[in-house]
Amino acid sequence: MANSRQPSPVPTRTILVVVFEDFLLLDAAGPIQVFATANDEAVTRGDKRPRYRIRAVSPSGGPIRSSSGVTLGTEPLPAAARTRGATIIVVGGPGVHCDQGRGRLVEWVRKASVGAERTCSVCTGAFIVARTGLMDGGEAVTHWRDVADFRREFPGVTVRADALFVRSGRVHSSAGVTAGIDLCLSLLEQDQGREFTLAVAKRLVVHRKRPGGQLQFSSELLAQSAPASSFGELVRELREKPALPWSVERMAGAVHMSTRTFHRRFAEALGMSPLQYLANVRLEIACALIERERTPLKSVARQAGFGTEVNMKNAFARRLGVTPTQYLARFRG
Repeated sequence: MANSRQPSPVPTRTILVVVFEDFLLLDAAGPIQVFATANDEAVTRGDKRPRYRIRAVSPSGGPIRSSSGVTLGTEPLPAAARTRGATIIVVGGPGVHCDQGRGRLVEWVRKASVGAERTCSVCTGAFIVARTGLMDGGEAVTHWRDVADFRREFPGVTVRADALFVRSGRVHSSAGVTAGIDLCLSLLEQDQGREFTLAVAKRLVVHRKRPGGQLQFSSELLAQSAPASSFGELVRELREKPALPWSVERMAGAVHMSTRTFHRRFAEALGMSPLQYLANVRLEIACALIERERTPLKSVARQAGFGTEVNMKNAFARRLGVTPTQYLARFRG
């Protein structure tokens, strides 16, 4: 007689979303919804039990106020012994820099991570996880506006400022705000496979893997926040004349600084080197030309400062994970 044994049920994993006073609401809501939607998808496939048990936890328990004023009901932080096999997701928000973010919560994350399957941060939640020492010697990412501060506070962590999310051993981190959704979809793919994750992404109406990194959104905003007295005029000229043969020496001369002083002060002010910033500017200008105009790609490459289509293609592949032609297809239908 044929073996009629039923396949083993998929195990239910525990997701602990860690919040605190003044957390960023979407940092928590995005990951929660990814795993809740995974449970919905599992039901349609005939599962008798959820794939994920989702719990919002906080140092005090009870209703916790987000930075938007909306409160979230939470449970107290569980004993570290009860987090074995769980996924810990520490969210971000203004509260990470309060005493609460440096005290009991940091110690709990350190202890709970020992038996957890993985420890994750969303946005500035990376500051809390980094304070535990778990990120030392590894790679991480946080919101692009906080990269410079993160590097100063945690010199032992390599910051991947352009990434949407980073995995470094059992520690995962994501960039700002909505990138927490990208991170959690990647966790879901590890757990449930590509086909299941694609179905969840379709339900959420998001990319399973979003092309590009967070810096595709940031250089213009960084230009606006640069100290006007030192680099404001320079970054405006970089954006207006990206095709000029810019070098660090030329940029330093434009602001009347030595090359070494300019490089250091620029990185301190904008969170990246001058050449990294220039590369971001050129990429954003190329994307804007592709999105908004009927400019041939050869002309786009020239106007954006890449010189040749080959140089532009390499930049797109390295930073956005797509070719200019693929990017064009998305925006020109």
